[in-house]
Amino acid sequence: MSDEKIPYIKWGDYHSKDKDNPNRIRIEADEPTPFDSEYSTNVKVRVAENGNTEEKYLPLKSHESVNASLLKMWTENVNEGRIKKGTKLVLKTWLGLSKNNRPIRRYELEF
Repeated sequence: MSDEKIPYIKWGDYHSKDKDNPNRIRIEADEPTPFDSEYSTNVKVRVAENGNTEEKYLPLKSHESVNASLLKMWTENVNEGRIKKGTKLVLKTWLGLSKNNRPIRRYELEF
């Protein structure tokens, strides 16, 4: 394992507010079992962007947020065998509105 610090995917880099035209992140599961860091629950993935592939941590749930939708989706798909090491998928994300009319990040997994 290298000593280089692996970057996190930063949700603030993804600005779509349109479910019909979400941001699309092409990923490959590297270590699909979630682990906790100081601020979030994460998995290690490889992100394909602009013809390059980069190892990153995908935050599934911030410890300060009640939005556990991505963690729940990820865990269900791991448990059902759809996500394992090497699985390639597209993570769609956009900013929607919560039941209380507040901004909330939404996700879909596409296999």
